[in-house]
Amino acid sequence: MSCDVGNDDFPPFEVSVGEQQVIECFNSLRATLAEHGDELPPFVERNAVKALAALWQVANGEATRPGQLYEVGA
Repeated sequence: MSCDVGNDDFPPFEVSVGEQQVIECFNSLRATLAEHGDELPPFVERNAVKALAALWQVANGEATRPGQLYEVGA
């Protein structure tokens, strides 16, 4: 199973289920930090932001336009 990703700059292309799950992980972690980041212990928030930055590289490489991470502290 696969799905298509793309944006205005790139035509849709197929990604594997594994790639799609990593993109979903990025989206989920970003939403969690945006909604609950200030409630997390400092070490959890710092490490989650680092993980998000690494996942951003994947999402950006998949042409999903992940945007900037300033609003979640990255």
